Amino acid sequence: MSTRKGELRDKTIWPSDPHTLVKHLVYRHYLECWMPKILQRFPQATIVDAFAGPGIYEDGLDGSPILAARTFLSHTAYARFGELTLVCLEKEAARVQSLHERFAALGATPKLKVRVLDPGEFIDQQERLSKVAHGGDSGRPVLWLLDPFNIKNLPFDKVRACLEGQRSEAVITFFAEEMHRFCTREGFDKALDEHFGTNAWASARQVTGEAARKEALVTAYEQSLASEGLLTGRFSVQVRNATARYYLVFATHSEYGLKCWNPVKWKLDAYAGHGASAASLMQLDLFDTSHIQELKDRFARHAGEERGWSALLSEATKAGYLEKHVREALDELAAEGLAFRVNPTEARTAWPEGCRVRFYRAQDAEAEVVEPLDV
Repeated sequence: MSTRKGELRDKTIWPSDPHTLVKHLVYRHYLECWMPKILQRFPQATIVDAFAGPGIYEDGLDGSPILAARTFLSHTAYARFGELTLVCLEKEAARVQSLHERFAALGATPKLKVRVLDPGEFIDQQERLSKVAHGGDSGRPVLWLLDPFNIKNLPFDKVRACLEGQRSEAVITFFAEEMHRFCTREGFDKALDEHFGTNAWASARQVTGEAARKEALVTAYEQSLASEGLLTGRFSVQVRNATARYYLVFATHSEYGLKCWNPVKWKLDAYAGHGASAASLMQLDLFDTSHIQELKDRFARHAGEERGWSALLSEATKAGYLEKHVREALDELAAEGLAFRVNPTEARTAWPEGCRVRFYRAQDAEAEVVEPLDV
């Protein structure tokens, strides 16, 4: 029986797996938001699929480059879009040929310019990819899909180079399962140092428990990105609703990017916005609630202070939440006597845009209303 690793190594086209379904839904939902926001504002933008594959799976599922093309061509706002360039790099010649055939089957695509490069490795071709992606315009928006076959194919210095443009973003596959298993093995240090751009990952070796160690590793990777001035998000692609098989890590320069990314997470995981397996995709929580305790805790730290709506929304967005979660958290804090709207004094909704909120400590809410009598 052939192994998954062997199929990826030896076959031109291989079967899809349940994780592929989750990953592609993340891609598709993000693209459905990114495309109208970018392509109705800018005349040109680029998507780079740096590990493009053959464009199709053995069981007929479209590969990520074809998924991106179809999402663009079928978008409800397509008529108002500018031009999209889709740049694809694949190292195997037979897969490159397959990719050409898949794009040819799409027919004429006037607003979609496809560039399938000659076979090559991302590590060797990153600089060229950036030049093609930007087309001489450093301000052109570029979205990178970085989905390598192993961590050695994606050193951090190359990821950093992809994200140099202020309108560049990336969705990065982070191999949590392999790192969890191999981070304590002798001789694996150098590969991880190059992947993280630092040795900060090493502290995760001391973390016990599979789920906790995987979280520690992906947190270290996000911190590497944050050290470059990037905002990040993550989504866990799980195995049978258990721990992460891998993460999709999102990196952007702008909160506007997070405002597309965060809704994807909550759409696919309505309870926690954290992750999903193929079995749990888009399942509603029994009580249609969201897990927002962490956001409440963040807001509670403002006890004794006032915060404006825009500041609260920005804080929540950076933490991976949506506007509705801000309102839910404030509702719960208000019910506990810990948050009050101080301006405007009258409004149709509890937390209108532009409002100001004062936060209190729990002991303030429970304090005596009058001085107790001396007895």
